[in-house]
Amino acid sequence: MRKAVTVGGSALLLLTLTVAGAAAVQHVYNDWRFSRLMSAGDRALAAGDAYSAVEAFSGALALRPEAMVAYLRRGEAYRDQQRLDQAVRDWRQAARLAPEAPQAFMAIGDVLDISGRSSEAADWYTQAAERLRGEDPSLLYRLALARYKSGAPGGALEPLREAVARDDSSAQARYLLGLVYRDIGNPTAAMTSLEAALAIDPDLVAAREELAELYRLQDRPVEEMAQLQSIGARDARPARRAALGLAEARQGQIDSAVGTLSRALDAAPNDPRLQLAIGRVYLLRAERHNARDPDAIRRARAVLERALAGSAPRSEGLALYGRALYLDGDDPAAERALREAVSTSPVAPEAFAFLADAAERLGHDLIARDALMNFDTLHGDTMERPARTARAQRIGELSLRIDDPRTALEYLTRAAEAGDRTALTAGLLAHARWLTGDVEGARALLARALKEDPRDPKIQRIAKVVR
Repeated sequence: MRKAVTVGGSALLLLTLTVAGAAAVQHVYNDWRFSRLMSAGDRALAAGDAYSAVEAFSGALALRPEAMVAYLRRGEAYRDQQRLDQAVRDWRQAARLAPEAPQAFMAIGDVLDISGRSSEAADWYTQAAERLRGEDPSLLYRLALARYKSGAPGGALEPLREAVARDDSSAQARYLLGLVYRDIGNPTAAMTSLEAALAIDPDLVAAREELAELYRLQDRPVEEMAQLQSIGARDARPARRAALGLAEARQGQIDSAVGTLSRALDAAPNDPRLQLAIGRVYLLRAERHNARDPDAIRRARAVLERALAGSAPRSEGLALYGRALYLDGDDPAAERALREAVSTSPVAPEAFAFLADAAERLGHDLIARDALMNFDTLHGDTMERPARTARAQRIGELSLRIDDPRTALEYLTRAAEAGDRTALTAGLLAHARWLTGDVEGARALLARALKEDPRDPKIQRIAKVVR
């Protein structure tokens, strides 16, 4: 009996060892198959064979359903197939399996960013950056760029600063930092950052364009011209020549601007940007001679007619053509062209200012006043203070002419508060106050206006009303 038990126990032990050995062998075999499938998938990915890669990684996941790296790699294969939903699904699973690893978060951010979902991409990049503790400058740059593209330049500032501090060799990071500073209202820091970007990469034309524009807005024409000339030396496309010629014209170098644009137009006679640019320069020449330059006006009209017959932006072309007609003394035709310009989308803002001039000369004060108000709305505070003040005074005077004293009071008060202390503005404001019921205020202002300029005919007419 004891011998039978011993034999039975031995058999059971042998069976147990056999099963355990078989399980161990199977485990080793599965590990070998998993490694082979992962290697096959990696080779297929490297060779651009995304379909074979998906098959290999799917086989690996059948063996190890909790393998984070297999989900990560299969997501890359799906991405290469443009099956982005499946890619994001796998990467989300990878992030759940290994929540402290940044790779899946970065991959999801990349796909969302490419798909135009920048705000969502920024959220995933933020999580990846937190896991890397800000140690990857390229990730910080991608995070900042996603925030910038989603309309949050302020949120891009800190990751960009950190990226530049960790790697100061990236011209693109410096360029983006310049854009961020520009958009949050720090032009000095913007120019410094853009200059640093160009010191790293002198051929970064986009940075030169932004820097030239900042120099223009800061009234630094010499530096603006230097950047535009450098752009032109690197890129001879018509748009670059147009920008250079217009910059020369703004500096008063009219003849040089005409030469620059004429040479460019000879090489590209049908380019609408060049046609509009040279038409604009001829108009500047005519304006500087108080419209006593019929040759400049004739040349402007001819080139602008060509532009309008081609593919030039219609509102801008009509605005300039209407201005040419105005300078040529054809006010009715000018007003018609300019009214069409302001009703054509996208509207060239200058068309409203040109329309105001033509309409006022025709005695169409309501059209002139409304055009100036639209121009004021579109430009806001982008123009210099003296120009804004003069525009407010003019709107106020036109409003009085069309019997709209409340609007007149608003704009004339705005002009006075902006520093307009002229006798005429005081007299007009007195008239507006009188008409809106402020008798004492009107009399006080009129007394001041008469004391400062008693012979002004407009003030004399106002004195006959304000008693």
